[in-house]
Parts: sequence; structure tokens; C-alpha cells
Amino acid sequence: MDVEFGDGGLSRKTTMKFTVIRAPSPYNVILGRSGLKAFRAIQSTIHAMMKFPTPRGIATLVTRSVAISECRRLEDKQAFPDEATELQGDRPPEEIMVNPAYPDQLITIGGNLTEECKTLLKELLARNMDVFAWEPSDMTGSQR
Repeated sequence: MDVEFGDGGLSRKTTMKFTVIRAPSPYNVILGRSGLKAFRAIQSTIHAMMKFPTPRGIATLVTRSVAISECRRLEDKQAFPDEATELQGDRPPEEIMVNPAYPDQLITIGGNLTEECKTLLKELLARNMDVFAWEPSDMTGSQR
């Protein structure tokens, strides 16, 4: 497929192959190494921009963050409708006791988790309580 980035004099056109993946994603297109190489582009995820050379100079593509966040919000609502309605209220975090031998040492979990998720998380933490350092002597390799 012929792809052109930029507009006016600062644009570049090349032929690229695409793979269509049917899955929720905040991105319209994901350019891999070969795509970036074809455009000789440098991308910055942190700055949400990409620069590439054109015959008339360096072109810069910048995303519109307001549009992106609105699209993500709508996509999340469509992809996960039950969870989106369930998570609407901002519930305070919940402190749970994992090890009955140390009742004063609590672990904080998110209040917006579903009840099923909280139950699974509590069970996981209880099953794996041996990986936590409950006392200084439990920390192997550290000077006491």
C-alpha cells in the first residue's frame, strides 16, 4: 500500500506492507522497525511525535493528545462496557492483611478493583506470602 506522511512540501511517500490485527488498541497504526526504516524516521513515544527527512527538509508529525485521549476513553467504554460502568466511582484503596502472624503489616490494594479481582488478588497474595520480607531477617543478602 502506498503511504504518505506529512503535507504540502514536507511529505514523503513509500510503499509499505500492513498486517491487520483485530484487537482493541489506542493506536491507528503501529510502525515497526521496517516501517520506520522505510521513512528513515525517528519516533519519540514520550513526545508523541515522529520526524523524518523529506526533499525539502525535516518533517515533524505531532499527535493531537486531546483527540487521542478522547478516542481511548471511547474505545475503553466500547471494549469493556461492564467494567467501565462498574469502575465509575472513585473508591478509596483498601488495606488487607495477608499474613496473620503480622496483623499490623497491611497491604493496600486499589478500591476500584472489581470484587472478583479483589478476591483473586487476596488469594494470590496469601498463596505467595513467603516471598514478602516480614522481618529484617527475611531479607537475604542485606546487611542487618
